[in-house]
Amino acid sequence: MLADLDAKAYKQLFRNDPHPFISDRFLELNREKCDNIVRLAEDKPKAALGLTAGVKNGTLHSPFSAPFGGFHFRNELVYTGEIDEFLEGLKEYIKVSEYRGVELTLPPDLYHATFNAKTVNALIRGGFSSHLPEITSWIDLKRFSGEFDQKNSREYYRQAVRNGLTFEKIDNVWEMESAYDLICGNRKKFNRPIFMTFEDIMNTGTIWPVDFFKVDSPDGTMVASAVLYQSRQDICYAVFWGDNDLGRPLRAFDFLVFHLLNFYRSTGYHYIDLGISTESGYPNDGLLRFKESHNAVSSLRFKFSWFLDR
Repeated sequence: MLADLDAKAYKQLFRNDPHPFISDRFLELNREKCDNIVRLAEDKPKAALGLTAGVKNGTLHSPFSAPFGGFHFRNELVYTGEIDEFLEGLKEYIKVSEYRGVELTLPPDLYHATFNAKTVNALIRGGFSSHLPEITSWIDLKRFSGEFDQKNSREYYRQAVRNGLTFEKIDNVWEMESAYDLICGNRKKFNRPIFMTFEDIMNTGTIWPVDFFKVDSPDGTMVASAVLYQSRQDICYAVFWGDNDLGRPLRAFDFLVFHLLNFYRSTGYHYIDLGISTESGYPNDGLLRFKESHNAVSSLRFKFSWFLDR
């Protein structure tokens, strides 16, 4: 049987967060976006697995306000039988607590491939419904040699240099907001939603560093920008990025990505998580191709659900 623990008791069982979006600081920052937070673990001294979720309209959501959620675990060598046992306990908890069901979005393999493989297998065998997977991408900075692998991408970067573009990390709030507004304009142009306000991003900056960057044209006009989280010691997360109509013919986006890779490689990061290139599982071909032609590797990000039949 699973028990709903308070934050302190749960943290004593799982002292390390597999990724930052299920950390207690992040959950508490976003508490207002759900009705309640539950922290579930097996009712025994050395629990193998745990799950944090937000309750919305009678359904457990992990995440309830993040790109992905998922499980805490003692270590990646947890037995598949322990995962099976936890999932059966989760179903029973939902029944006893009279919730409607649960929705789970797992992190990309970048964060814990071994545990993910066993969990996806267990969820399918356990009767959870699999949604159309998202395609997510990341860049291995340890393999970045200082130039893009693809010939076309290298040439586009050289064009950007000839166009006199400049790259800079932003340190003042008004330029940060301008960078955010540029990204909003990019999203609107390509009919891609944006789920965070500028205030949301700045509030997240109270729990880990949030970096803003810009690319300027020779006359000082901002033509591309990016927002990234330094949310984990080895992996930074690309929250948003984009260019505008002025930057596109100048190859501002290629210039931006090149300098982001060099910036985070020089500060000791191993990976940049670029997020998904799909909407509800359906690919954005141009965005996916852009990431992959700029040294990104793609894999699947899984979502599962289980609901009571009533």
